[in-house]
Amino acid sequence: MSTTREEDITERAKFYNEASVARMISKNGVPKSRKALEIIISVGSVAKSGITQELVDRLGNVIFSSHPQQINVRDKATGRTIAVIPR
Repeated sequence: MSTTREEDITERAKFYNEASVARMISKNGVPKSRKALEIIISVGSVAKSGITQELVDRLGNVIFSSHPQQINVRDKATGRTIAVIPR
């Protein structure tokens, strides 16, 4: 695995485990559009320098699974669960 890919996976895991991002997803549900994802990114600490297409693509490379008690976030690159957000 390349270091860039590993860094992307680490960045996604760190982002979706932030308390503010988890709170936003728990409150509003799974983002279903690009605009909803941009709003979630703007809440997180990653968007300091602004939201770019590259950032949206990098952080959007996940699969959300909704369950009655939680939302699971899985990384598309590895298939591993990177965050579990309680509802």
